[in-house]
Amino acid sequence: FAYVTYFPLADTTWHRVTVSWADFVPESQVGALGTLGNMPPSGIRALRLGSRWTIGHNNARLPRCGFAVDRIELVDRVASPGPPPPPRSFDEITAILRQGGPLRIQCMGDSITAGTGLAERDKQRYAVLAGELLRRWLHNDKIVCYSRAVGGARSTDIRAWVPRDFTGPPPDLVTLWIGYNDKSGAYTREYFRYSVNDTIDRVCRATHGRSAFVLFATGPGCGPRFVMMDDYAQVIRDVGRERGIPVFDIHRQLKALGRETIEEYFNDMAHPNARGHRFIANAFGEFLVRRAGITTPNPGPPPRPDAPPGVAHVWDFEDGMQGWIFDAAEISLRPEAAGSGKQGIALRLEAPGKDHRRCFSPPMSVFPYQRYRVSCKARLRSYQAGAFGLYVVTYDNAACKGSFKVIPVKRGPSAPGAWTTLRGEVDVPEGVRGMRVMFWTERKSVANLDVDDVRVEPVNE
Repeated sequence: FAYVTYFPLADTTWHRVTVSWADFVPESQVGALGTLGNMPPSGIRALRLGSRWTIGHNNARLPRCGFAVDRIELVDRVASPGPPPPPRSFDEITAILRQGGPLRIQCMGDSITAGTGLAERDKQRYAVLAGELLRRWLHNDKIVCYSRAVGGARSTDIRAWVPRDFTGPPPDLVTLWIGYNDKSGAYTREYFRYSVNDTIDRVCRATHGRSAFVLFATGPGCGPRFVMMDDYAQVIRDVGRERGIPVFDIHRQLKALGRETIEEYFNDMAHPNARGHRFIANAFGEFLVRRAGITTPNPGPPPRPDAPPGVAHVWDFEDGMQGWIFDAAEISLRPEAAGSGKQGIALRLEAPGKDHRRCFSPPMSVFPYQRYRVSCKARLRSYQAGAFGLYVVTYDNAACKGSFKVIPVKRGPSAPGAWTTLRGEVDVPEGVRGMRVMFWTERKSVANLDVDDVRVEPVNE
């Protein structure tokens, strides 16, 4: 029963901040302060100042700041928020699209919307790509689409952040994709519905009803999350129908890919990869344009900048390490680790390590804007703790020396069993001239894994 409220620090003079009990948002799956069955104000035992969060919009580190507080007191009477105004009519948004007027779209959500796992989040997340698509499609440079999402957020967090996220001129359109972390917190369907409705109400109050809404039907993930999000998606559809708010059913579109094919669009169980964000952006653009009654054909993706053809690399380890680097004694080549042929990489992690344990491929010379499909065969023999995955590390030089940046390809198998193919696409970012494949295990990992048949294949279409 912890509750939080946020207030801006823009005013650097001494001023009074007054909030009602209704302004406080619970940090867990409980109801509002002072409501039936929930904690009354007399249950408050401590007041905490500050924030448990260290990241803000799009997972950027929160800036350092300081503030002073004085004269904390209970006030006899504070007006509670009144009934929220209705959101702006979506018909006004479609009219703007048809007429070519200015349009600001603010995308709210968690790490999925923030672009966690993307090599270049600020260029590759679906909010950015959807804005680029709409500007090209409608020949309208006055369309702006941006993300205000935070990795790890639940619907309770987004409700609390409304005073922070809706300052200044209100956006014309607000989108909301939420639910993955609520599910991780075992929020019931009923509470998820309540929390989504309260989010809409708080935004409508903050924007004085000057923002329209589009709700994203909570998307599926991979593995067990392919079916676990179905109930939340239906809650979103129901809320949209009950409140007259349009629903963009990205859930159905992603599910239509199928349980196996959807793996090609995700880095892990939760997060779409660059291909997934392109898919989402294109589908959202189609949704808006067609709802506006515009029949102009989709222009498709912009042409990719010229880059030399990529070069394929394959490692089957039949002739030894072939230039691979193993940075821990627990990693070696063994016959019993072979997915095919005579031997493969064995990771025998009998206890947590002092550091992450990794194996690196030889250097590969690459050029910006090349696209590669990276894959390996992996088998989890036994598991006690930790996480594993296939990544690439990029360098600013072809020799792959010095500092590097990490791009996720695919998280590893989640349960002991048969061989699994880990696969994903990687777009080489600007400034990159060298790349290695890396199989990574978390520091605390205790498990036995096998890895074989690592492939890097150019995607030239």
